[in-house]
Amino acid sequence: MKKRNNIYAMLSVMTLLVFSSCGDDDGGDIQVEADTYATVDQMGRPAINTVFNFFGTANVKNAYNSTLPSNGSANATAFAGILNAVQTYIFLDPEQFENILGIDNDALAGVLAVDVLQSDKNSASSYGSLNGRTLSDDVIDITLLLAFSDQSEAGADNPVKDGVSSDNVDANDKSFSSSFPYLASPH
Repeated sequence: MKKRNNIYAMLSVMTLLVFSSCGDDDGGDIQVEADTYATVDQMGRPAINTVFNFFGTANVKNAYNSTLPSNGSANATAFAGILNAVQTYIFLDPEQFENILGIDNDALAGVLAVDVLQSDKNSASSYGSLNGRTLSDDVIDITLLLAFSDQSEAGADNPVKDGVSSDNVDANDKSFSSSFPYLASPH
C-alpha cells in the first residue's frame, strides 16, 4: 500500500508540473530586432520540456526552449534517464521496455528531445504515430502512453502502467471553432 501511495504522490507531482506550466500567458511573444529573430520556445509537443526535463532548473528549461530543433537531441540522454527512473519506480523494466510504437527509451528520448512535429503528408496526421498533430489529439494521454504503456513481455502483467497511461481528461471544456484558426474561444 505504501508503494501505491508513493506512486500516486509521484504522479500528482508530475501532473502539477505539467499543469503549472499552463496559464493565460503563453510566453510565446517573439522579440524582433531589425531582421533578427530569436527562438523563444520549442513547443511542438506539449509537456515534453516540462516533464522530461524534470530536474532542470528554470535556466536549463529556458536554454532548452531556445535551442534550435536541430540541436535539441542534446537532452536525449537526460530524457532517457527520466524515462528509466520513472519506469523503474512504477515497476517496469526500462531495459526491456517497448512502447506502443515498438521503440525503446533511448529511441523515444531521441525523438522527444527534438521537440518538433514531423509530418508525412502521405499519411494521416496523428500525434500517437509521431506524424503531426490534430487539434483533437489528446497529447498528454498520448505522451503518457508512449512513455509508460509497456508492450514488452516483461511489462505485460504490470498493474500500474494502465493507471499512469492517462490523465483521465477525456475532452476539451470548449468546442473547437468551425472556422480558421479552429481553436476554441479563450477562457
